[in-house]
Amino acid sequence: MTWIIAILVLLLLVVSAGFRKFALGLVVLAVAGGTIFYLYNEQERDRSLTRIPASQLGLESVRLNTDYSGYKLSGRIKNNSAQFTLTQVVFAVTMQDCIGEAPSQNCVTIGETKESVYLNIPPGQARDFQDSVYFSGGTLKPKGQLVWNYSVSQTNGK
Repeated sequence: MTWIIAILVLLLLVVSAGFRKFALGLVVLAVAGGTIFYLYNEQERDRSLTRIPASQLGLESVRLNTDYSGYKLSGRIKNNSAQFTLTQVVFAVTMQDCIGEAPSQNCVTIGETKESVYLNIPPGQARDFQDSVYFSGGTLKPKGQLVWNYSVSQTNGK
């Protein structure tokens, strides 16, 4: 049945000038509709990245523990936004090799990564999270003490 319709459409395109104009109008309409749909989705994605600033998150007991295949980042996130649901948090995690005592430590960064945590936290609620963290270059081999830091680099809300 599909082949018959395709052959009929091709025949009409060759024979009928009116059908060619109609088909061209449909193609232009479909391209315009697709463009509007794409631009709307891009605008919505951009808005979702600015709905919940990192300052509206409450982070508790965030830990980085070794795991059999790398590291596990875990803790609790509270969404302090009054109206938006938190759907994603991107953490920037840095691993440093520190030599010496605390006030005058000499630290060098030996690993950096960004990890996305996907969750669904309504306004005013909290959820525990746990996610695997992998650093490029394989296993970290510090010469001194391994020290890590994290920050929230991006949030996503709806």
